Amino acid sequence: MTTPPTTPPTTPSAPAVPKPAGLILVKGQPQQGDGKAVFGIWPTGFTRRITAAEYVLWGSPAIDYWIPGTSDGDAQYNQLHAYDAALRG
Repeated sequence: MTTPPTTPPTTPSAPAVPKPAGLILVKGQPQQGDGKAVFGIWPTGFTRRITAAEYVLWGSPAIDYWIPGTSDGDAQYNQLHAYDAALRG
């Protein structure tokens, strides 16, 4: 008696979740922080760092604003980073 071939189980694809309406994605330059941080700014003014899981779940949307790699840009990045750190305690 032969065993019929089995098909390996398939992993379902992740659900498509749209980026929240009105969310602005902001990213710094490679020399700012770890070079990977993406911050989200909601229409209400709420600002926080976006997790990699959220970014991928939203389909890796385009960045809306790139922080410039200047001293003014470094100050912008530092402000976003400090605000996020304060929220996380």
